[in-house]
Amino acid sequence: MPKNTGPKASWSDKEVEELVLYLHNHRSTAGDGGSFTDPTFNAAAEHLIPYLKSGPKKTGKMVKAKWTALRKIYTAIETYQGLSGCHWDSTNGCSVQGKDAEVVWEEYVKRNSVL
Repeated sequence: MPKNTGPKASWSDKEVEELVLYLHNHRSTAGDGGSFTDPTFNAAAEHLIPYLKSGPKKTGKMVKAKWTALRKIYTAIETYQGLSGCHWDSTNGCSVQGKDAEVVWEEYVKRNSVL
């Protein structure tokens, strides 16, 4: 029997921005491995209450899941950017142009289970 995970979080761009800023400002609470603790994720959830646009109130568990997903995307971009012949910038993304570049990007995303 599948486990009931409860309501799904819906994230606005502002909520994501506030989450990243909150965790950046509280980076000193991260452990030796750079991971935040559950109390930090719970506090971040409380911080996000004024920015809620839709969906359920964020919980520490939802915040932790979102942060984990954001870190995974960030790591994939950093890795991709370091590949020979691959480019990424904050304005244009990877700027995939042409069929061959698109195939390379799609294969990279598929192979790295990103997005």
